[in-house]
Amino acid sequence: MDDLDPRPDGVPQWPATWIRALLPSAVLACLELTALHGYGIAQALHARGFGTPKGGSLYPVLARLEDTGAITAEWVPGPSGPARRQYTLTAAGRTRLVRDRTSLTLLGHALGTSAEGIGSVPEIEGAAPRPTPEGGPNDT
Repeated sequence: MDDLDPRPDGVPQWPATWIRALLPSAVLACLELTALHGYGIAQALHARGFGTPKGGSLYPVLARLEDTGAITAEWVPGPSGPARRQYTLTAAGRTRLVRDRTSLTLLGHALGTSAEGIGSVPEIEGAAPRPTPEGGPNDT
């Protein structure tokens, strides 16, 4: 997503609460095409408009994603120094990324301003069923 233009001063494009909430999904998106080490992930997040996270924010997210099986990590030799951990997206991580993107797309539609868009969120394959004001499918 090179079309996102991060602010040159390194400040994130979005409110901090959004970034905290979406950081796991953003990390998965950064790992979608290639394995990266922590510094590479931080650079990729910056390029996507998330600012440059500090290690105290990034590494706990990486640990949680690894614990849930969304990513794997392995030590790889550094080109000119010590080995470093390289993170790779797993099949479970790809599934989670698709689910997260779908949910965010639905949220975007729900926040739409067009008269046609209000109350008419499109069906997206793989999305969880949406509750209705009348109740869910199991309510009788």
